[in-house]
Amino acid sequence: MVRPQPRVVVDNALPSWITIGDRVVTVEVVARPSGSRRRIIRDDPRGLIVALTSATEKGKANDELVRFLATELNVARSAITIVRGATSRRKTIRIGPCDASAMAASLVILANPKM
Repeated sequence: MVRPQPRVVVDNALPSWITIGDRVVTVEVVARPSGSRRRIIRDDPRGLIVALTSATEKGKANDELVRFLATELNVARSAITIVRGATSRRKTIRIGPCDASAMAASLVILANPKM
């Protein structure tokens, strides 16, 4: 059985690291583990750069990243999935089901707090 591909919308106002799908937002993230504090550093053409305090051992940094994003975006942890890059610093994260355009706007605001 072939699964239908979700509709993907790329808004020109959005950064290249955000992709909006049907009730799903996909985000490219660059994780920086073992930092002094947990925070979003900035956005970058590679993705949203997030500093984490956990080490990379046994998935602790991945768990911290999911918890941190869930708290910052006010969604359940179960709504955030690491799709690609579980053992890499560069990760693809899917957030959903959600209001995709509102979630994308929240991510842009988090990445650029001066807006």
